[in-house]
Amino acid sequence: MRRIGEAYNVYAVCIGMTSYKVTGGKFKQSRTTRIYCLVINAICLTLLPQAFCESAKMLEAAKWMPSYMTFIPYILYSTNYITIAYILITRWYRDAMLLDLQRITLEVNREMLRTGKKMNSLIRRMFLIKTFTLTYSCFSYIVAVFIYQWRAQNWSYFFNGLLINFSLTILIVTTFFYFVSLMHVARGFDFVNQQLEEIVCSQSMGLKKKEDELRSLWALHIKLNNTARRINKHYGPQMLALRFDYFIFSVINVCMGTIYSTSDEERSFDKFFGSLLYWTRSVDFFLNDYICNLVTEYQRQPKLFPTEGSMSNELSSYLIYESSTRLDLMVCGLYPVNKATWMQMVGSIIVHSIMLFQFHLVMRGGHKSH
Repeated sequence: MRRIGEAYNVYAVCIGMTSYKVTGGKFKQSRTTRIYCLVINAICLTLLPQAFCESAKMLEAAKWMPSYMTFIPYILYSTNYITIAYILITRWYRDAMLLDLQRITLEVNREMLRTGKKMNSLIRRMFLIKTFTLTYSCFSYIVAVFIYQWRAQNWSYFFNGLLINFSLTILIVTTFFYFVSLMHVARGFDFVNQQLEEIVCSQSMGLKKKEDELRSLWALHIKLNNTARRINKHYGPQMLALRFDYFIFSVINVCMGTIYSTSDEERSFDKFFGSLLYWTRSVDFFLNDYICNLVTEYQRQPKLFPTEGSMSNELSSYLIYESSTRLDLMVCGLYPVNKATWMQMVGSIIVHSIMLFQFHLVMRGGHKSH
């Protein structure tokens, strides 16, 4: 897991998402990485509008594209650019979180190593799935440039495609950092729950030892709560922008993908490639909501085991503290992030995609009648 995180940190530095690179297991910033990120960000924000415009014109001229829906690519690319620009401009907020996250991660790792605890299997599986969806999405965007743009035998198209698709990976890598940040918080809460149960149920541990361990868990629990709130505060506006971008991306891709799939002039491989990329991105985005749901679930996990025996004052105080502390991860105070929110968004995507496709059917019928 550590090597995977370091590999994607290198990629994030390369595309200008962060100026902090992992050196010796710690995040460090240098003058070189700061200057490099500023230059890459400036190039991206300056050249990307023209590249998006050229790409939209290519889609507009595609044979399968209905003439009355040529405005759709401009809406999609405008949303992509605004979201990418916001993510790059607010890079300092993410960088500020890296050092806080590093401290709490090192503390959780140290405590788990000391007590011999291991990572929850569910969290590990989610991390591996997230790594796969991220890797496949980024790889597909980059490979697509060489597969499709190279056919045009035009260096301008090739470099435009390269700039666009590398920039689109910024949208995916940002959610990966958000996911990993909350994953470490969820791992910490899960450790607290396991260790608390062990302390309470242990017959060999002395009272003084139990009180010391309980104070340590109490302090860690407070730090995890504060870290989760800071992550939610710093990433909230970015995740709101990314959710809107994903919503527009999904509505347009579901509708246009349906039109594209019915075209006899396009290859089956192209249709399968685009469909698989869309569903991979959908699973990738779903995992962001799922990890938020998991964090609050572990933080609020009922503590039923202490009732089996008498409670000390220290334990009683801790349980009162934990029961009165509720972690609500709200995006900019607008809505909670959980599986229910995801299902509501999916329903909204389906409804708006159907409406857009109905517009296509009505306009197609009108064109045929003329």
